[in-house]
Amino acid sequence: MATVTVTGNLESSINETKIQGRVEVMLCGYGSRVPRENGVALVARITDDDIAVDPATGHFSFVVPANDSVVPAGTYYTVTIKDDNGDIAQINAYRFTSNVPTWDLNTIDPYDPNVPPPPLPMPIINELLIVGAVDPLVFDGSQYPSFAILLPGNINNISVANMQPGNLYTFIIIQDGVGGWNFVWPANAYNAARIDHRPNATTVQTFVADENGDLYAIAPGTYSL
Repeated sequence: MATVTVTGNLESSINETKIQGRVEVMLCGYGSRVPRENGVALVARITDDDIAVDPATGHFSFVVPANDSVVPAGTYYTVTIKDDNGDIAQINAYRFTSNVPTWDLNTIDPYDPNVPPPPLPMPIINELLIVGAVDPLVFDGSQYPSFAILLPGNINNISVANMQPGNLYTFIIIQDGVGGWNFVWPANAYNAARIDHRPNATTVQTFVADENGDLYAIAPGTYSL
């Protein structure tokens, strides 16, 4: 079992000639599990409210298991400073690890046990680019992750550029009211769905880009009228 010694000093209150105060320490942060000391024993006493404070110097010390020897990980201690009436002056959290045998509360900073707030959700923005039907046609992956195009005729010369590795790209191809128009996928768009040629039909296909900017279909295409 790895233990550490924690020391500190209390100062006298205003107009007091004698040091008066109390110190309490509590193990925290072990969640729903009974804490253990490196799997050796269960910790039955998690609070010590009987720490002696020298009335002449205000010095105190206590010995506790190091936090990095307590299971589960992530534990810490709270140290409560009270006056002689039992009123709480302050409570601070600390982590005492075994790499330092003696910790001096007069000099170390408290530990913040709060979990950082979760990141904000991505803003809802328009990520669909409506592409004009031209031949040749280039889809630029550095600008948008989704593209939609209405086919008023055949487009046989299509390429992609600046596809970012690991990104998903979705293509929505829509036939006009006449239908029957060709949309020839780029040579580096692998396993792409066959285009639905029916009038007003919609074909949707999603790819993932690899490190070379090539596109690989992640699922079969879908169709609708």
